[in-house]
Amino acid sequence: MEISSASFAYPRHDGAMRAGLARRLLDGVPVAEGFVLSTCLRVEVAVPGSEAALTEVLRSLLGDPIALDPEIRVGEQAVTHLFRISAGLESPILGEQEILTQFRQTLIESEEVGHVSGLFARLLESAVGVGRQARDVLPGSPHNSMAAVAAQAIGQAERVAVFGSGVMATAVVAALQLLPAPPRVTVLARNPEKMVELPDVDVLPFEHTEETLQSFPAVISATSANHRILGEEHLSAAISRREMPLLLIDMAMPPDFRPSDRDAIIYIPIDELAKMADRRPRSESADAMVAAAAAEAYRQYRDHHEVGPLIGGLMSNADEIVDQTVRRFAGRLGDPADESLMRQAVHTVARTLLAGPVSYLKTEDRSAEAIDVIADAFGVLDV
Repeated sequence: MEISSASFAYPRHDGAMRAGLARRLLDGVPVAEGFVLSTCLRVEVAVPGSEAALTEVLRSLLGDPIALDPEIRVGEQAVTHLFRISAGLESPILGEQEILTQFRQTLIESEEVGHVSGLFARLLESAVGVGRQARDVLPGSPHNSMAAVAAQAIGQAERVAVFGSGVMATAVVAALQLLPAPPRVTVLARNPEKMVELPDVDVLPFEHTEETLQSFPAVISATSANHRILGEEHLSAAISRREMPLLLIDMAMPPDFRPSDRDAIIYIPIDELAKMADRRPRSESADAMVAAAAAEAYRQYRDHHEVGPLIGGLMSNADEIVDQTVRRFAGRLGDPADESLMRQAVHTVARTLLAGPVSYLKTEDRSAEAIDVIADAFGVLDV
């Protein structure tokens, strides 16, 4: 069984397209089998199947896959890409921490509802483990995240409102508190009573959105809702009563607000924030480690589906030949007790003959054609 993936990610796919995909995913029917990761900068779909199977999943989730121009990967390339996402090697900021948390949470949720299971689940779990290891190799910094970029973009604002209570919103709050001169932070959440209490943070329900936009100097929106948290009419009413411009950083996907040409709003969408963050130095050691881990994970995945059945087929054919040989010559034996000795001798010869091919199939450096060649040579079907 193969692994195939489709990627819709910044900068190849702009914010408007990704917003449309995010809305479809929030509105649509969940995939029966597959891993769907949707963040502010990317939508990734991976399935334990062929490219044709992936195309069918994309069609059911997102509509016409050809018109959307996804970046398709199959086999080891697909696995390596997933590992690199978890490791933060595909993020605008190298080693971004939030993507690992989002990857892991999405995997847990997918396993709980049965969309990801078995070997495919174990492979994705390996990606999470490698993602953690990669960050031990990469240079660490509490400011090395998209949340930190958003926090640094607020400038000298003394008060900041953060809309949302998920992974990114929580990371933004933490990044704001790490600034040299931390602002007073207020979080607006859909269910504030369910939030874990945060030190030095005020928590309000979303009903206070309009008055917050009217009075706060800076707002960072990092929700995951399918609809904007404030309509255009209410936004206009809030902005019209402002005395100073509002810095509005929109990290939500789909976006919580529309770009505005009003002088009273300085609007920074997620793609603009990504451009501010896009200063990715390379890490050859992390690249090499993740590539090697992905290659080994894919080899084990493929071996289970192809090498295991092939070895089983070889042994089954050998056992059948042993039975045929014993039946053919058993009548010529002078003593019926010799049949067991003959069976043991023929069985030993057959397994000795197969020892070389089986050992070669289990090695990491076998040729890419080895499975097909050995299957054809020994007449093993359905591999």
